Amino acid sequence: MSDGLQGAGRRREAPVVGITGNIGTGKSTVAKFLAELGVHVVDADQVVHDLYRDSDSLLVQAVAAEFGGEVLAQDGSLDRAALGRVVFNDAAALEKLELIVHPAVVTAVRQELDRTPAHIPCAIEAIKLIESDLVMMLDAVWVVVATSESQRERLSAKGMSPAESQRRLDMQPSVEDKVARLRQKRGPLSPVTRIDNVGTLADLKSTVRGLWSTMQATIHDTKEY
Repeated sequence: MSDGLQGAGRRREAPVVGITGNIGTGKSTVAKFLAELGVHVVDADQVVHDLYRDSDSLLVQAVAAEFGGEVLAQDGSLDRAALGRVVFNDAAALEKLELIVHPAVVTAVRQELDRTPAHIPCAIEAIKLIESDLVMMLDAVWVVVATSESQRERLSAKGMSPAESQRRLDMQPSVEDKVARLRQKRGPLSPVTRIDNVGTLADLKSTVRGLWSTMQATIHDTKEY
């Protein structure tokens, strides 16, 4: 059994690492580099996309009941842009949305891990990794950090306005708050690694390769989640 974060459940032979960090820090790039190393990456944001597209799902119905029909697209699926305009300007609304969405995401991610052969290492990329029960599936957590200037540049490259970028950045908890929340859940010995994404892509890739090599060498052969 692993000394990491995983709780009781099905045994896995390979580690599961969580990748998190605030918006625009480079989490997806870290995940991409891990995928190049043969790691099966589960993107929680893509899971949410898929859940939002199912117009018949109880999740979509619950979100529409909470926030109104204006968050629905013409085909009955959730309109992410419309929903974002509601929740990213209102911390209380965002918290309500997370209470609805997170349980469904946790279930979907767990099902994806169940479908993945136990000998294949996995990573879960999620901005709300520590805040949700996703953290209970992990052997370790990697927190990606970047300067606020770099975050704004990445968000701008995605077409986000400076004002909207700043609003979203202002609503994000600090790295220290994220780690403190993890410690409250899992204790002072929880394995957390900070990745400072302040150099080149080559620097980041080298860091990821080194961390993954070290993790594989230190994780026990048999784990549970």
